[in-house]
Amino acid sequence: MNFRPLAREDVQPLQRLFMESLSDLIRREQFEDADLLDEEVERLNTTVQDSFEDETVQIFVVVQDGVIVGTAAILPPNDIITAHVDVEPNTPEVGCMYVSPTYQRQGVGHFLIEQVKRQLSANGQTAFYLDAGFPTSQTYWEKRLGPPLMTIEHYWGPGAPHKIWRCTATEKET
Repeated sequence: MNFRPLAREDVQPLQRLFMESLSDLIRREQFEDADLLDEEVERLNTTVQDSFEDETVQIFVVVQDGVIVGTAAILPPNDIITAHVDVEPNTPEVGCMYVSPTYQRQGVGHFLIEQVKRQLSANGQTAFYLDAGFPTSQTYWEKRLGPPLMTIEHYWGPGAPHKIWRCTATEKET
């Protein structure tokens, strides 16, 4: 696997990864919000464009056999994080993290987060925030990172919390 910064020629393959990953996630979560997929893909595409114009937004891809199989971003903390946490200076969010459904449970996510932590260290950043609204994503991150810093109960509706983690860039995930 190869971890590298996003290049302009990666934009279309990355958009396909977003569609594939989010479609699979929404299907598994059994969400019935018809606009959710389009809204999430639009948000991610905006972040991709921001990465070419704003040095505080870095997007990385994992490439295996010439195919983009995963992605993550280092960026300023989002509105949910900043509204609920006293954000520490020089502490970014790790977000936009997706792995192709075809490559899930094959170590891509583990490789991706470890490489992002290395990049954070290279950037001089010692910690990061990560948040999740999808239940399966929350379960994954709780297994990998431990309990969240904060759970915002009923954020997405009754029984649908949003979770926020604060992690150090040097700690190994479990």
